Amino acid sequence: MITSRQLFPLGKAYGAAFCNRVEETEQLVGNIRNSKHTLLIAPRRYGKSSLAERAMEKAKLPSIKINFHLSTSEQEIADLILNGVMQLIGAAIGKIEKLTNSIKKYLSNLELVMKLGNEEVGLSLIPKKQENISVIISEALLLLEKLLKEKKKRAVIFFDEFQEVDHISKTKGIEGAIRTAAQETEYLSIVFSGSIRSLLLTMFEDENRPLYKLCRKIKLDRISSADYQKHLQKIATGTWGNPLPPEVFSKIMQLSNRHPYYVNYLCDIVWEICQHPPKITDVSKAWKIVITEEWRDALKELSDLPLGQRRILKFIANHAVTHLQSRAISEALSMAVSSIATSVNTLIEKDYIEKDPTGNYQIINPLLFSILKDALLDG
Repeated sequence: MITSRQLFPLGKAYGAAFCNRVEETEQLVGNIRNSKHTLLIAPRRYGKSSLAERAMEKAKLPSIKINFHLSTSEQEIADLILNGVMQLIGAAIGKIEKLTNSIKKYLSNLELVMKLGNEEVGLSLIPKKQENISVIISEALLLLEKLLKEKKKRAVIFFDEFQEVDHISKTKGIEGAIRTAAQETEYLSIVFSGSIRSLLLTMFEDENRPLYKLCRKIKLDRISSADYQKHLQKIATGTWGNPLPPEVFSKIMQLSNRHPYYVNYLCDIVWEICQHPPKITDVSKAWKIVITEEWRDALKELSDLPLGQRRILKFIANHAVTHLQSRAISEALSMAVSSIATSVNTLIEKDYIEKDPTGNYQIINPLLFSILKDALLDG
């Protein structure tokens, strides 16, 4: 039996839980199959990893995901890439033990060594000496490309939480190493993604950075209401034998603001508490549960922001506004216009706010919006 959490996961979405993203998936599959590198851009919790993994599965190519989230040093980044390269060689081409001669002929600064694990013996790549980490990373990626080219195979690497490279490698050497290898690839495709949109855009759009104009970009927006209508009504009919009433569907869209993570969070609770097609009051009750469960974390997140930024967020939550740098708003916030401008730019960079299709500022996270508006929307 499929549970509501499987249908509405708070992590990665698989199978029936995956909603739409047809156009983006097709575009990414095309990039992967044609060895074009891709940058996935979206706010946090918008389903970037789910999209990347779905596209890699549909592309039917050997792949490896390397997540830099827990990396704390350049050496750890290098180790992750070296291990990932070896795994992908094995998946794309064959057993490493049978490829030693092919591998060795492409190595200058790296060597194959026997690795003793808990249950098996394997081979791994290590530097011959304390070489420059950038050189090691570049050589490892080029090794993979040369082997793929030799065997006429294609493969894909997914670099997730890639902004951590910017945090750790202040010399930009690792970015340069990846650029050096990536611009030579014909058989290897790289997908880049991460949870801090502003940092990623700086890494790939600043003409002074090594990765400038390396990738095709795919931007993930909110999933449309029409696509959610098809997705949720199919699940509702399968669960209760009837679709959601129109006003109930509208309430789900309103409270979650079509934020993928919070659509799933809210629906998971609605499906959990309802034994029959829900009413508007059921959706409001479920949203209160979401707020109750997330209240402490949300308040901590807000309290960590400077006072001026909190004032601006609360103002946006309670007013439809296209411009914030006016004398009237300056007086309402008790902030100088220049301070408002600085705070707004910071909130945009941190993915707290954006412009909606009408040009008004909106808070990206609907939970923060509800808290700042001080309304639990009871009906």
